[in-house]
Amino acid sequence: MQKFTFLCADIGTSSLKTALVSENGQVLSFYREPFKNNQKSKTSSLWISALQISIYKIKRDLNIKDKLCCDAIAISGNGPTIVSEDGTTLLWNEDISNTEQFSDFKPVAQKYSASLFLPRINYFKYCYPQSFNNKKIYSGPEYLISYLTSNHVTILPESRYKDAYWNDESLEQIGADKNLFGKFVPPGFNCGSVQKEMSSFFSIKEGTPVIAGGPDFIAAMIGTNTLQEGKICDCAGSSEGINLCTSKPVSFEGLRTLPSVIPGLWNLAFLSQSSGKEFVSCKEEYEFDTNSIISYSAYIKKCFEDKYFPGFEIMKKLAENCKTGLELLIRCAKENNLPVSDTMMITGGQANSDKWIQFKSDILNYKIGMTETADCELIGDAVCAAFGINLYSSITEAADSIVKQKRTFIPQGFTE
Repeated sequence: MQKFTFLCADIGTSSLKTALVSENGQVLSFYREPFKNNQKSKTSSLWISALQISIYKIKRDLNIKDKLCCDAIAISGNGPTIVSEDGTTLLWNEDISNTEQFSDFKPVAQKYSASLFLPRINYFKYCYPQSFNNKKIYSGPEYLISYLTSNHVTILPESRYKDAYWNDESLEQIGADKNLFGKFVPPGFNCGSVQKEMSSFFSIKEGTPVIAGGPDFIAAMIGTNTLQEGKICDCAGSSEGINLCTSKPVSFEGLRTLPSVIPGLWNLAFLSQSSGKEFVSCKEEYEFDTNSIISYSAYIKKCFEDKYFPGFEIMKKLAENCKTGLELLIRCAKENNLPVSDTMMITGGQANSDKWIQFKSDILNYKIGMTETADCELIGDAVCAAFGINLYSSITEAADSIVKQKRTFIPQGFTE
């Protein structure tokens, strides 16, 4: 019997992933609830209903009759999504380049181009003035956290990320009241507890601690334990990035350096120009041409059965781009005397298919490891939850204990 369990939720672009995770990283129950409304500006309302439905399904799966009892809830999600107190939403991937009608927008956007949030906050302010003025402003995870606890926070991955967010002066420059924004808190921060009304609405025990998970990118780094020098992981979802944890920042053409969530460490990344979106589009074209609906597992099976199938070419292209990035990271590490693990962890949609991972391992000629789940953001949330209720003294210690490499795919040689 598990001593501690954590309800973990990650807000994606098209769905909410929710899991009940044990203290040793075991996924006891998992659900992916798709968002079925195309009105992007009201997407946040779908997060709420998706979480409610997911908790119901988890309870049904585990034959729980009363309210769900767990030791903590942790929430992560995509960013930089902007959400107002009234639920109006500007998604992280919504194009904000069409700003001709805003005469003073572009100078401000250029001035704060280093920030992921300020240009989008500024755009939100112009597009939705009634939803902005005198309303609290959140990003995705913080909106759900506030809904559960009534507390207002902003999750800052680490102090070095402030330039990617905002400060009082920059908010004043764009005409935004600093009091509309929650105080900065780190991943693992105890944001409050589930309030009575939300306990009834979500069918979860009142008083359950709600812990900051953070941006999905950070949750994935934690959930693959890419938190020590030399650790490497592949985030292979709708977008793809290969990430190497380093002890120092380095500059290298084709790579990007950001702070790690762990003070003193850094994240060196290769961002693929191709992504899982291409594979999704290819599948959708097949469904349109055949007037049918096919699951991803069935579509991937078709790809491997027929090497001339359009989807197979996309898979091969994605793997080859990943190989380019991996080789670039290894070359950079060698030139800077940095270690690199001989196994790359993987998280994201591709990790749902053993055949796909093995195929990728063969093309990369590199070992690929994975945890029990393809969605390591949820494991990262569990790590934050365990740290947040003081089971561990640090996120690193919690990750070392909770993140388990369950499988390793060894390259067998790629043949056409």
